[in-house]
Amino acid sequence: MTNYQFIMKIILNRHSSQPLYLQIRDYLSRLIQSSKLAPGEKLPSIRNLAASVGVNKLTIIEAYGVLAADGLIQSRPGAGYFVSSAVSSPQRQSHFAPTQKVTISETGETFCEQIMAALQAQQQKEIINFSSGFPLTQELENFQRIAKRAIANSTDTLFRYDLPQGQLVLRQQIAQMLLNQGLEVSPEEIIVTNGSEQGLSLAMRYYLQAGDWVIVETPTYHGALGILANLGVKVIGIPMTAEGMNLELLEQYLCSHRPKLIYTISTLHNPTGITTSQAHRQKLLALAQQYECPILEDNAYEALNFEFEPVAAPIKALDRSDIVTYISTFSKTLMPGLRVGYTVVTGKHYQPILEQKILQDLHSSTVSQAIVSEFLAGGHYRRYLNRLRTNHLQSRNAMLQALERYFPAQASWTIPQGGLFLWVHLPEGISVQAICREALSCKILVASGTAFFPNHQGYPALRLNFSNSLADIDRGVAVLGELVQKYLAAVVPQPSRAISDRPLEIASNVRVPNLGMLTKN
Repeated sequence: MTNYQFIMKIILNRHSSQPLYLQIRDYLSRLIQSSKLAPGEKLPSIRNLAASVGVNKLTIIEAYGVLAADGLIQSRPGAGYFVSSAVSSPQRQSHFAPTQKVTISETGETFCEQIMAALQAQQQKEIINFSSGFPLTQELENFQRIAKRAIANSTDTLFRYDLPQGQLVLRQQIAQMLLNQGLEVSPEEIIVTNGSEQGLSLAMRYYLQAGDWVIVETPTYHGALGILANLGVKVIGIPMTAEGMNLELLEQYLCSHRPKLIYTISTLHNPTGITTSQAHRQKLLALAQQYECPILEDNAYEALNFEFEPVAAPIKALDRSDIVTYISTFSKTLMPGLRVGYTVVTGKHYQPILEQKILQDLHSSTVSQAIVSEFLAGGHYRRYLNRLRTNHLQSRNAMLQALERYFPAQASWTIPQGGLFLWVHLPEGISVQAICREALSCKILVASGTAFFPNHQGYPALRLNFSNSLADIDRGVAVLGELVQKYLAAVVPQPSRAISDRPLEIASNVRVPNLGMLTKN
C-alpha cells in the first residue's frame, strides 16, 4: 500500500518565489531519498495528489516530470508513477562495536596547524574537498538579494556597538526556531556568538581550569580537542557505541575522576554521524546530575537532519537544574563566512559567560546578524534548509554508492541521517596519513580520522564530507579507493573472515565493523 501519510503532509508556501511544482518536487525527493517512500512504491495519481494538495493537475504533472528527469520516479503506462529502484541507498550490513577501552590524555595538541594546512590546500585550483565541515555553496543570487535587503533595513545599527548577547530580534527568532526542536528558552537565555567555535571556547573557559578532568566522546570534534589542549586540561575519552557514549564507562569515570565537564554531540555527531535516542539522553543527563557534572551539548549540525521531525529533543530540553549548556550555529547551513552561532545558557551561568563574550570581542558582527535574521524572517531559512537537505540526501547516497563501488570489502562506514559526514573505517595497519598525503597530491583533500581522538590515539579512519557535486564525489572516492587498495596490499595479510563473521545490522543510522582498540595513553 502506498505510504500516503507522508505525501499528504505537503505544505506549500504560495507566497514563495519558488514555483509550487518545485516545492512538491523537493518534498517528494526527500521522502524518496530518505526511504520514507520505498523503491517500487506507487505514488498517488495526478488527480488525487492535485486534489489533496490543492493545486491544478498541471502542477503535479510538472513535479512528476522533474522527479522522473532526476531519475527518482518512473512512469508505467496505464499504471501510474512509481519510485525508481535505482535511488535506494546501499544497505550492506554492518555494526558499530569498537573495543570499549577508555582513552586517557594528560597532554594534547591543538588543531591549529591542521586547520591552517586545510585552508591553504583549499586555495588550490580544482581541489575536491572532503575534509571541510561546511555545506556546498549554492543559491548565491538568492543569498545576495536577501543580504542586500538585510543591510538596507539595518543601516541604523551597522555604525555603532550592539548588545553583547546579540540583537533582540535575532534572539527571538532563534528562540522560536529552538521551540520547534523541542527546546523552550527565552531570548534572554541566548548569547549570539561568532560561530559555535566561540561558544565552545566561552563555555569551556568558564567551566574548566588547567589540570581539570573533562570527558569527551571518542572520536569527537577535533576543534573542541584543540580548545581543551590550549586550556591545559586532562581529557578522558569515553568510546562510542551504536547508541552513543558508553554510559557504563561514563559512570565509572564520573565516580573515579570527578570531571568538571562532559562534552557531547548528541545529534549528528561529528565525526561518526550518530544521533542518540531520547532514552540515552535522559540517562546521560541523570548521571550528570547525580555526579554534579555540567554538560556542554554541541549540536552544530542539528538543522541538517533528514528526518521531518526531530529524532529526540536536545538534552537541554530535559534540563531542569541549569546543568546543560547548549551550542549551535548557522555556519553549517548558511554561508560559513557569516560566523553566527548561538549559546543557550540558563540560571547562574549566563552572566559569567556573557562577561567572557564582552571581554573577547564586545559583540558579534551586526551585519552578519542582520543577514541571518532576514533569512529567518518570512520562511526563507526553512525553505533554504529543505532544498539543502534534498541536495545532501542525494550527495550522501551518491557517496555511499561510490564507496560500495571503489572501496575494498574490509572497509565500512556509517550511514548518518543528516549532517555532512560519512565516517569510514579502514583495516588495521593501513597508514591513513600516507593515504591523505598521496590523495592531496591528486587534489583530494581528506581528513584523517586520528585527528578526532585525544593525542591522535585512535583506529584508522577517514571523515568524508559528502556535500560535493556528484561528479566530484565519484572521482574523489575512486581515487581514495585506489589508494586504500594500494596500502591495504602492503599490509601483512590477515586470515579471511568467515561469512558468519560479517557485521550485523544493529542500528539504522550506523554501519561500522569492529573499529579497533582505543589505547590508554
